Amino acid sequence: MNKLPILYILSLILLIGFASAVSVESVTVDTVSPGEEGTIRIEIENNGNDDLEFLSFRLNFDNSGIIPIGSSEESLNTLEEDDEETLVFRFKIANTLPAGTYSVDYEINYEENGDEVKQSGTLGIVVSAEPEIEIVANTQNSIIGQQGNLDIRVINKGLADARFVSLVVESEDIIFISENSEYIGTIDSDDFETTSFDAIYNSKFPSITVKLTYKDFNNEEQQVIETKSLRVYSSEEAIEKGILKKNNASTYVGIVLLLLVAWIAYRKIKRRNKKKE
Repeated sequence: MNKLPILYILSLILLIGFASAVSVESVTVDTVSPGEEGTIRIEIENNGNDDLEFLSFRLNFDNSGIIPIGSSEESLNTLEEDDEETLVFRFKIANTLPAGTYSVDYEINYEENGDEVKQSGTLGIVVSAEPEIEIVANTQNSIIGQQGNLDIRVINKGLADARFVSLVVESEDIIFISENSEYIGTIDSDDFETTSFDAIYNSKFPSITVKLTYKDFNNEEQQVIETKSLRVYSSEEAIEKGILKKNNASTYVGIVLLLLVAWIAYRKIKRRNKKKE
């Protein structure tokens, strides 16, 4: 888990006015992944001219995916003039919460010279996750020497989207009829995309290399390179499996020739018998 200052991770502090006695000097929030726990550290200071009494600082975890661990409120009996205090809160992220930045409202209540004062603001919690990429390659009843299809399915099993996805397929065993590259775009979390290529296979067990690039949650480019083995049928296997119909033209031609020879022989024999009579 990384600890980032509030100004860096969109944890915006909204105070009611410049005359408020309590100021939020800094906020540090752990950057967490789904299922992890984190800590929020908030440093407050009394910038007023009087001591403050019965101060409470409460976080409103309204989002059901961010769960407080322990209390979501800290209290101080007194915060003296020019004094500082650090308040610590713990939270947990639900396993199913998608990556992103989530806002949490806070409320400060205290008494100053007998008057009740209320302040409010917002801080941000960054939920970071990475795409989890799986590549599946399949042929569709492809036959050696004939044009067939190559299907590449890219599955994102992670909790973050994979963005700007593109892939290239390379192989010495395949002649690509179409382009051997494809731009896919965004693959959402728990989703997949399939792209198809027209190809001619030169071997029974062709090997391909799939190179996939994408940008992760932090907008950094990632690359996945995988080698896949495919299965292609020979013409004989394709006929056995009913993928390819056997060409019976030669058989039919042979039958016709045989009948023709038989007919000619019959005619000759018939003529010979007539001459004898």
